[in-house]
Amino acid sequence: MYEKKKRSAELKQLAREALVGRYGVMAGATALLTALNFLAILIPLWIFPGTSVFSQICQFAVSIVTSLLISLFGAGMACLALDVTRGQKPPFGNMLYPFFHHPDRFLIMSLVLVAIQSVLQIPVYVLDDLYSSTFLTHNYGLEEAIGYLYFSLLCSSISTLIYTIIALRFAMASYLLIEYEDLSGIQALKESARMMKGHKARYFYVSISFFGMLLLGSVTCGIGMLWITPYMETTFAYFYRDLKNEI
Repeated sequence: MYEKKKRSAELKQLAREALVGRYGVMAGATALLTALNFLAILIPLWIFPGTSVFSQICQFAVSIVTSLLISLFGAGMACLALDVTRGQKPPFGNMLYPFFHHPDRFLIMSLVLVAIQSVLQIPVYVLDDLYSSTFLTHNYGLEEAIGYLYFSLLCSSISTLIYTIIALRFAMASYLLIEYEDLSGIQALKESARMMKGHKARYFYVSISFFGMLLLGSVTCGIGMLWITPYMETTFAYFYRDLKNEI
């Protein structure tokens, strides 16, 4: 028998109610994750400064390693959100849950996603490099420069769109790894793909429903994200539980 799933507004309402009295730990986790993501951008440039081919390759390799490590904290954020949806007031230390419960499972899951994203970016880098090389070797005017900009944006947009479509299938993988320690990273990705059948559009709608709030968060120089991110994470955790018919 078909069971009706909750609408975006209902999931958000549940998230707001669950976060009452629990915003502090979620806001702190958001601040930590934001700082780590900022450092992840700077670290490759600090270790391997320069624009040579060797430096760029090393920067790319370091950025992958740092992104994998930070993904553990991202999974920890999901763990906190799940606790909040169950009426608990989780200690901040729960953000380190993935580090102490077979972190290799989370790393393998993240590595697969990073690999997919990297493969999709290769054509963009190659085409962009060819186009820019041609552009720099000729004295093109403003019209050609605008064309080059449009071309770069088009390539990046297509790559991002394809990755988003693929990533939607795996949106539940972190929650599955948190709840089921016997699952491997690959098994979690497969189970997530199964769970998301028929629900990808709904998840995408829930995601884009936060667009206005994210714009407001950017206007506040990111300060607003201390409230918006916990709201989003808790809503997504409720989405996962809704798929499992727990709410």
